[in-house]
Amino acid sequence: MSDLKYVFESAKIKHIVFKSKVKSYLYGSDTPLGPILNYRQCSFGEWIYDVGLTRFNNLPEMHELEKVHRDIHDHAIYLVNLKQADQTEKALAGLPQLEILAENIVKLLQQIQEKAEIS
Repeated sequence: MSDLKYVFESAKIKHIVFKSKVKSYLYGSDTPLGPILNYRQCSFGEWIYDVGLTRFNNLPEMHELEKVHRDIHDHAIYLVNLKQADQTEKALAGLPQLEILAENIVKLLQQIQEKAEIS
């Protein structure tokens, strides 16, 4: 596997793990909240700031990815707050929006990878 392919596969996995943690928490699992509540503490956030912005800072898509990553955390925090207020059904109803943001992250990762492979 090429270095670039590994870099982006790793990012996608980290993103999937984040999404899984949010869903697990909402469905009642005893999931640590730190990585959900803090966009820099999750492993995908670490990837963005340690790898993504370091290597691909010149790409506008990388900066858009950073923004969408913050947006998904903001939405996750909203869902966690609903769950903590005993509004689990409302929190679960917010999962489709989480999926939309997650799809945007994957699309941006693909765009960044394509541009990185060309340059």
